[in-house]
Amino acid sequence: MFTMRRSFRRINRRKFVVRVLVLIIASTFFIGNFIQYGRTRQQQHMQPQRESKTEKCDCKIESRNLGDINGSVVNETEHLWSPDKASHSLCPSSEYMRSSGVNKLGQYPSAKKHMTIGLTTITRPNGVNYLSETIQSLLDNMNDENRKETYIVVFLADFDKGAKQVTITNLSKLFHKEVEDDILHVIETSPKYYPQLTNLKKKFGDSKTRIYWRSKQNIDFAFLMCYCHELSNFYLHVEDDVKASPSVFHKLQGFISSQKKAWPILDISFMGHTAKVYHSEDLRSIASYFYLLYAEMPGDWLIRHWRIVKVPDNGQLILPVASFFQHHGVKSSLKEKSWPVNATYDRYFDVHDHKYWGRNPSAKVSSSIKPNQGKPQDAYEGGSGYFWGRNIKRDDQVTVQFNSVVNARKVFVDTGSNLAMNDFLRFGVLQASFSVSGTSSSSCGKFDTVVSFRDGRAQATFNKKIDCLRILVTNDQNEWLFLREIDVWEAK
Repeated sequence: MFTMRRSFRRINRRKFVVRVLVLIIASTFFIGNFIQYGRTRQQQHMQPQRESKTEKCDCKIESRNLGDINGSVVNETEHLWSPDKASHSLCPSSEYMRSSGVNKLGQYPSAKKHMTIGLTTITRPNGVNYLSETIQSLLDNMNDENRKETYIVVFLADFDKGAKQVTITNLSKLFHKEVEDDILHVIETSPKYYPQLTNLKKKFGDSKTRIYWRSKQNIDFAFLMCYCHELSNFYLHVEDDVKASPSVFHKLQGFISSQKKAWPILDISFMGHTAKVYHSEDLRSIASYFYLLYAEMPGDWLIRHWRIVKVPDNGQLILPVASFFQHHGVKSSLKEKSWPVNATYDRYFDVHDHKYWGRNPSAKVSSSIKPNQGKPQDAYEGGSGYFWGRNIKRDDQVTVQFNSVVNARKVFVDTGSNLAMNDFLRFGVLQASFSVSGTSSSSCGKFDTVVSFRDGRAQATFNKKIDCLRILVTNDQNEWLFLREIDVWEAK
């Protein structure tokens, strides 16, 4: 499977990686004194802050009752700040993770499964909520085997108890069966888990509200990963406002199995932190890394550096030809942040599973385009194959000749890929040779244009009998052509 480099803001990578390594080494000593640190951190937070390099944030945070260390608060803190020294991580104790203070819907899982899907969620300022749609999208793509081998863990990251209770009540009503079946788990933690979130150093020109938001989000990720590290072989982290590709779990398993080299992360969505797969055995290390550097930069930037440290010779993005998850939210949990429609969409999202399952009618696919990789047939037959051609000229074509006349209901063609972002068809039309006799022919008849390509895609709907389909290039283009998918649905 191909890999590719993804550009990001210019940060001195070498110096930063050295700093990360120093911090990780130092953390070994730090963990040995971590329990004592947990007992004194409240007093440290109350010390005056230097004003020269910091800025106060008026973000609303639930009172932590810093002065109250009696009764249940003592017990909670003992569990919370008692990491296992042998684990070399900053994760809370196993006892705390299994407690009723954390597990709000469902008990802490007792059996290890194949995959855990983790989501952090927080109430958006405008009241928009995508969480239930995201969970339903995941469940809709699960067969019986997937349901047996998958956990979905939702971390409620609000500090507001009322907001969390509303979400718990809603999820309990909508997904009562999934909770009973040990699929869905809803968790929370005490605000005491969080380090200082105000008066943080300004960086990258971010506002004080944004610094608070991204720093807290890194700690949210850390806690969720700590909780999930023993639950399964693989951990899939997704945002709470995504849509899954059809047959996503089957596609994902095939993508994991296709990897030939050691990998730290599989980027199954091209956009930011939308969807990534990790080895569960790495989660405590990543969580500790997030916790140590929570205020330095956004999580998707941090994870890029962790990737390089983890596997220096395979530190590139590892992407499928098209993304398995599509980000669809337009309202962020950060009040000042929103997106125009389509601004955060993956350009190459695996919309269908028709070709993937080999449901196209039998046909022979040929092309005048010079091949770079794959064959024209690979873009039509089952699986994740594709055809990547070069030197695209006007009147080049890809022709699908059916073995017998097809009563076609819909046709969909997609070009371009996460592996070749610019190699989509810029100038072209989709044509059909409509059957006159209604019987099979050894050659294609006259072609009629049914639709033009737009942004590399073409889709046509009709209920007519056809002998052949043709993708015709109508102008030269400098970029190559990545023909990813041809789907043909037959009328019933």
